[in-house]
Parts: sequence; structure tokens; C-alpha cells
Amino acid sequence: MPGRQGGARTGPLGLALGGLLALASAIGIGRFVYTPILPTMAEELGLTKGEAGLVASANLLGYLIGALLAATPRLPGSRRAWLLGALALGAATTGAMGWATSLPAFLALRGIGGAASAFVLVFASALVLDRLARAGRSGLSAVHFAGVGSGIALSALLVAALLATGAGWRGLWLAAGAASLAAVPLVAWLVPAGEAPPTAAAPLRGLTLAPGGAAPARMRR
Repeated sequence: MPGRQGGARTGPLGLALGGLLALASAIGIGRFVYTPILPTMAEELGLTKGEAGLVASANLLGYLIGALLAATPRLPGSRRAWLLGALALGAATTGAMGWATSLPAFLALRGIGGAASAFVLVFASALVLDRLARAGRSGLSAVHFAGVGSGIALSALLVAALLATGAGWRGLWLAAGAASLAAVPLVAWLVPAGEAPPTAAAPLRGLTLAPGGAAPARMRR
């Protein structure tokens, strides 16, 4: 049935919700939780403005590199495998910030996390938008992209709630990592494997990614 082609188990709406959770985890939390955590982190660690800026820049640089790599043709493996792997990696690097003890470690973790978030954006959008289009439910793409704002709002609420209990910067990062990780099994269920191969149309037609580009069309699902 055309209305069920978006996701074998959950239908088009469930598929769009899977995309929402992926973007909320990797971008809304993974990329942007640094902003509400930074004041507490800077105060407790004595970070200078320059050091705080370096940590933020490492994440942006990682995102740029990740977006370029994700758009590389003929990446091995399936797009779904890359999506789930990047989700797990992003959650791990977010949580690991709570255990890091030096500026170089912060830079490395935020850089890797930035690259992982770019992979999630490219591959989640490729899988979700392509399947929604084939199911005739392209309008649900708005639900998918709402994940970024939803994740930002969730990360702000999470940090505010934990700060009210007296949590320190380490606890904030660990909680953010746990929240990101919780999305992985849900996305794996909502964005199933085994869909039919894409048509001749590009999987991200009409989508502009910045930085980066469309996910490779020749990869397996």
C-alpha cells in the first residue's frame, strides 16, 4: 500500500518521527547543548573566552569535514548503518565530555561529535525524505526537520533542570550524552532497513545542506 511505504513497521509518520529524533539527538543536543553548559563549564574550569571559542570552533570544523565526507560517492555500507553509527558516536562523544580533563581532549571530542552530527543530518535526511516522497507524504518532511529545534529546546530544559538540582558541568555533559543515546534504539526502530532501492531521482532532491551536499545516491539502504 502506498501509504505504508514510508516505513515497513511504522508508516510515514513514524518514519518522520524517527528523523525528528535523529536530528534532535545529533544536532539539537549534540551540537547545541554546549551553549547552555558553557557558563557553568567556564566558571568551574576557569576557561578563558579564547579557549571556549576554540572548543566551539572545533565542533564547527568537525561538522564541515563530516558533511564533506558524508557526501563522498561510494562510501561502503548502507546509509542506515552510517546513520545509526554516527548517532551512537555523537552520543558517546557528548557524554565523554563529562570525563575529559584537558583542552585538547575537549577539542578532539567536540570535533568528532561535529563530524558525527553532519553524518546524521545527511543520511537521516536522505533516508527519511526519499521514503516519504515514495510514499506520497513529502509534507511530513517538516516533522523531520523539527528535530533540530526540538533538540535545542530539550537540551536547554535538561540543563536548566539539572542546574536547579546543583549539578556540575560534568553531570550536565553526562546527562546530555545519555539523552542523545536514548534516541538510537528508537531511530533504529522507526527508520527500518530493507526498503526498496531508490528511483532514478536523487534522494535529496530539493534539499540544500550547508555545509555539505546530498547523500550519495548509489549507497545501499
